[in-house]
Amino acid sequence: MLTLDLRLRTLVFMKAYILPSGTQIQPFGDPVSESMIGNRKLCDHQELVLRRAGLDVVRVDKPDDIQDSRFLLTWDDVFFTRRVLDDFVKQATRQPGSLRCGLPAESLLVKRTRGLQDLDQGQADSEKLSLYRLYIVQGDEPPGTAAKLDACLAKARPVRARFKEKVICLPAPPHISGFAEYEHPLTSSVIIHVKNWVHILWANQFSVQIRWVETVLDHKGWVAWKLFASAFATLFTGRWSKAGYFCSLLGRANRKGKNCFIHPTATVEGCLMGDNVKIGAYALVRGCILGDDVTIEDRANIYFSVVGSKCFISKNSTMVFCAGYPDSDLCVNGIQACLFGSRCALTSRVWVVDLKAKGEAMVMHQGKLQPVGSRLLGACFGHDCFAGLDVTIGQGREIPNGAVLIRPPGDILRKIPPDLPPGVPTWSVDGRAVSLEKDQDD
Repeated sequence: MLTLDLRLRTLVFMKAYILPSGTQIQPFGDPVSESMIGNRKLCDHQELVLRRAGLDVVRVDKPDDIQDSRFLLTWDDVFFTRRVLDDFVKQATRQPGSLRCGLPAESLLVKRTRGLQDLDQGQADSEKLSLYRLYIVQGDEPPGTAAKLDACLAKARPVRARFKEKVICLPAPPHISGFAEYEHPLTSSVIIHVKNWVHILWANQFSVQIRWVETVLDHKGWVAWKLFASAFATLFTGRWSKAGYFCSLLGRANRKGKNCFIHPTATVEGCLMGDNVKIGAYALVRGCILGDDVTIEDRANIYFSVVGSKCFISKNSTMVFCAGYPDSDLCVNGIQACLFGSRCALTSRVWVVDLKAKGEAMVMHQGKLQPVGSRLLGACFGHDCFAGLDVTIGQGREIPNGAVLIRPPGDILRKIPPDLPPGVPTWSVDGRAVSLEKDQDD
């Protein structure tokens, strides 16, 4: 016991070193540390999780700057959750030497997210693990050079982080998608090497459930009150059943910031909201993270998405499994599995192909199109993009910063002669309205 306590005290005061990966995320051109996940920058998320575990966070430029012989090591492109880190540090109190964190290779989470990550494989207690760049390093002295650090990392033993997932099945249109149910891993034990915009999108999709697990753990009294209130309301209305209780609980499972306005006819379930959020009449918002000053107008439908601060979503917009950086107008009537940069302006009837008929979705990575391991994927819009009426975008495509995508001007009627014959079909030719009757005369 004395030895364990000594190790624990050593770890509490242990430093967490973060090395630069040099990764830039396209099409944004941003350093990976600036990536927005769950309405936080990745660098802020890392520091929040590490400091909560009692670690002193130090960002260094190179291995030579590491001054300790025992430390936690990761890189600025690694997204990890507090459940993973807490268990990894806890295991380090019981096991000497260098350790490397892994997750079960056969889990749905790893299978769904391993695309484009180049994960190493290992084994612990006869279980196959996918290994991530999250280490506890122990040596006789500080590594000093990159070569010595690499040699030390190569000796790290794989350990399995605490992991449990529940696979939930979401209904899907079988003749369109090719499957009747979409399987999703419900877990808060997540690690992702953020190398591509699809990793930012996936991390955001998981951030909703991660944030809810952390909220439940940190606010047990609030959770108990919501459970009791939901049960009482179900009994009082005479709708006692498992489904009735679940619906009652969902409607109460919201955490709101200051000065939020939700119209009485809106349905908001399982959402985490910042300050000054406005949700209009008959809107449906379910399982979302909404930043400060978000406006969602009447009859909009937003599901399982992360909406950045100061974003505007107009009437009748629909967004599913998406994530938006701050300060964008996301006014699209039907879009899913897309990532939006800052200051985007998307109007209604911008179409994105989000499901591949056969095979896997492809994205540009390291200079060539590569599969991501999933058929369900939209597109990524860079910062300051504009997309106008009747623009159709292929699956997995990156729209560069500042791009303006519009319908061909020749398709838009701009010159309409006053003598168009009534009842005769008319169409656009180079922007001029031409009727069938006049076309035959010509």
